[in-house]
Amino acid sequence: MSEILVVDDDQSIAAAFEKFLHHDGHDCLLASNAEDAVRLVGERQPDLVIMDVRMPGVGGLEALQTMRRLYPSVHVLIMTAHGNSQTSIDAMRAGAFEYVTKPLDLDQLRDVIARVLAAKTSRAQAPAIDDADTPALPSEALVGETPAMVGLYKMIGTLAANDVPALIVGERGTGKELVASTIHANSPRHDRPFLALDCAALPAEALEAEMFTEGIGTLYLTGIEAMPRALQARLVRSLGASAGRAGAGRPVEARVLASTESPIAESIDAGSFSRELYDLLAVITVRLPPLRDRRADIPMLVKHLVQRFNIELNRSITGVDDQVMRRLQEHSWVGNVQELATVVKRAVIMARSDVITAADVEGSLRDSHFPGRHEIESALSRATRVALQERLVEMPTLADSSVFHEIVGLVEGTLVKEALAITNGNQVKASELLGVNRATLRKKAVSGD
Repeated sequence: MSEILVVDDDQSIAAAFEKFLHHDGHDCLLASNAEDAVRLVGERQPDLVIMDVRMPGVGGLEALQTMRRLYPSVHVLIMTAHGNSQTSIDAMRAGAFEYVTKPLDLDQLRDVIARVLAAKTSRAQAPAIDDADTPALPSEALVGETPAMVGLYKMIGTLAANDVPALIVGERGTGKELVASTIHANSPRHDRPFLALDCAALPAEALEAEMFTEGIGTLYLTGIEAMPRALQARLVRSLGASAGRAGAGRPVEARVLASTESPIAESIDAGSFSRELYDLLAVITVRLPPLRDRRADIPMLVKHLVQRFNIELNRSITGVDDQVMRRLQEHSWVGNVQELATVVKRAVIMARSDVITAADVEGSLRDSHFPGRHEIESALSRATRVALQERLVEMPTLADSSVFHEIVGLVEGTLVKEALAITNGNQVKASELLGVNRATLRKKAVSGD
């Protein structure tokens, strides 16, 4: 049983609402003006307020703002017979749970009431986000308590205390730059600038000029495998000088941290990456775990992200319901923590109440640009099976050929062509998309023609 407050100066509409709500098993309160409505919300704390926009004196939108200021947890459905886009925008911006136009669709109204009651239940069940026992963290912070993360924290502590280069390896979205900046912030160099450079995005001249800027504390080179060979050679000489090697060039002043998503060994074998540079950078290699391998950290990550986006977006979300948490823990997270942050931020923006419900994440998870691994494997399996069957049918005329190499070559060529098409022929971006170096991409593109 729920209690619903109807605010409308038209007595016939109020009476119709009362009859409808009683029929559906709800208690109904009535108010004909904003002042009485605000008072009743304070006295009775109804489960839902259904309020007209146009009323004598104080209008519905102004009353909505007052209710939300005085009673932040109140759910308000705004209705009007004179709707326009601006009214709808104003209503949602002021914190309305829903906005509908007259004449009302009763099924739509029932759906809104059901969603409000579900949100109130979720609020009661969800653990509070603003736990006073939880120490405040910076908006950008490493979060997690799984063994993989504890091991990472220990490695960061070791690197913070030892001024040596390091190579950070991890999938897209695992937080490689955050790890690098955390090492810097806890090192003796923390009072000097932290400079992050994308080796795949910057032209060689600009990259070289930035790398050897004076006064930098830590130089973080992301996508190190994309650095031009000539610049690799200069960095080798500089790092060699820093290490006191005879015959080396001018030493680099900054502490150098580098990162990659791709296997460096492949780039070395292809001749596009210097073995000497790898040996100098990878004095210590830090491997970041993908989110799918530390799912136990997801509740803690979600709590931190909600706190962060509450501040950033001026929201007051108190938690997520159990169904949402299950969905988040079951998702594939190909985009790792970066993808999780995007989903949570959208949910904080879209949430109609102070608890994130399944409706607030549905679009993000369903329409995600990061398909689940099982979906990718299923599609690849079907395509491979069809190609193999076709080749086996043609075997009498292909006796001297290798079916395996033909299919692998076909897949590789198709991947390269599609990646180049998606990136408008940009080989750097296409290699990033596929997770291979540019030399490998060029070789596959030629062999696939």
